Amino acid sequence: MKYKLPEDFTASQAGMEDLPEIHRLEGKKTLHYLDEQGITLELLINAYQSPGFEPEKSVTLIKNQDGILVALVEVWDEADPPIHPFVWMTVDPEYEDLGLEDYLLEWAEGRAMQAVDRVAPELRVAMRCNPLSLVKSSSQALLRAGFKQIRHGFRMRIDMEEMPSAPIWPEGIHLKTYNPEEDARLVYEVDEEVFQDHFGFVKEDPERGFERFMHHMTGDDSYDPSLWFLASTGEEIAAICLCRRYSFGDYEAGHVSSLGVKRAWRRQGVAQALLLHAFGEYYRRGKRSVELSVDAASLTGATDLYYKVGMYVYRQYDLYEKVIREGNDISVNQLGENPEGIG
Repeated sequence: MKYKLPEDFTASQAGMEDLPEIHRLEGKKTLHYLDEQGITLELLINAYQSPGFEPEKSVTLIKNQDGILVALVEVWDEADPPIHPFVWMTVDPEYEDLGLEDYLLEWAEGRAMQAVDRVAPELRVAMRCNPLSLVKSSSQALLRAGFKQIRHGFRMRIDMEEMPSAPIWPEGIHLKTYNPEEDARLVYEVDEEVFQDHFGFVKEDPERGFERFMHHMTGDDSYDPSLWFLASTGEEIAAICLCRRYSFGDYEAGHVSSLGVKRAWRRQGVAQALLLHAFGEYYRRGKRSVELSVDAASLTGATDLYYKVGMYVYRQYDLYEKVIREGNDISVNQLGENPEGIG
């Protein structure tokens, strides 16, 4: 490797037994930059148990002379096809700008190159990473490593002092109760359909995709099926709003994980009605804040809707990319035929 670790630092591969220490490090960094608790240990365990993810091959840890974990990098290439190996890097704020970032990103690129052999030779493969914009040491290291900033993402939030307005449902649409025994596969298929207009979307094998979707959405205690709201025409699901019991950093806030409307039902107020219903349900349950994540330049105009219902930008993340093999880009970069917005 080009970069060497500073003296008295050691690198090793991760195992599931390292998760408590990884959780501690992630929490320390989140508290430092955001004054929040950060991801729960249960959510972290669920993530590391994702189908196809192998922490012992995909995560490198750096410890100091006292054997304390101070930095790590993860490479997520379990998607099929893995045209966008995703890099997540965490460095203890006390150890930033010592060269750890450069070492980790070089290792991550070598690990991401393993995904190339699993992608058809004519296709483009590009690493992506989206650090919090406040963490300048990470963004500077990414630029040094040859990444380019291509986009921004927002975490948006609403703080409710009173019960939000009641939703107004478009004619022909009514709220449907989600049934985990009957609706899981259908909801996944709707999620795939509506997010085909999302930047970076890549269609993958439906069986593997369904397995990963269910693991991510239902595999920890933030899952509550009574917070999955479906907009139905009676014959089909027109839109979904899939929410969690708590947000990833603020356990007192609710979280909207997936909101989308099929193309034929967009621009009719369906998404707004679903959001207002979700806000109202959270309010009834005693939560006064709700969060969600969104592409700042959403192809479907989602950010406009979120501003309209009273949300504001709470955090910003910057998306960086480094191409490791040129070729045809099969991910979504612009709207498909007949784009009509999110809701």
